[in-house]
Amino acid sequence: MTDVERFLERFAAFGATPDPALYEGLFDPADGTVLHPGMEAPLHRDKVRDYMTLFLATIQEFHFDIVRWATDGEAVFVEAANRGVIGGERLEWGTIYRIVLRGDRVLAGRAYGDRVPLLARLSPTMTLAEAAGMGSVAPGLATTTD
Repeated sequence: MTDVERFLERFAAFGATPDPALYEGLFDPADGTVLHPGMEAPLHRDKVRDYMTLFLATIQEFHFDIVRWATDGEAVFVEAANRGVIGGERLEWGTIYRIVLRGDRVLAGRAYGDRVPLLARLSPTMTLAEAAGMGSVAPGLATTTD
């Protein structure tokens, strides 16, 4: 089994049974980072467990399935189909991950996806235009304007 295959096996296991400790275990212990939409800067591995704890508290029953993946030799690209309950409503959305591995652990992970539907569910009185202008996918997370 290759490093990529080992990583994808653990990533899929996390998607099936999300747990902050499993998420943290995906990352290189010394230098692993992740950058999700709404973050101002990448989070180091020592902060990803707290991030995922907040994420899972905000989006109940969160799970994802790997739809497809590819590698260009430098990075692994993973398309995921996500689902969860936000504000009492079931929602589905997609995410694309670009992941650079060190061995079978994430050295640098970056997630791309449309966060507007999530923000609209987290704050039902918010208009879609207001949600589009916000940077964070969950209350309490850093925001950015990109």
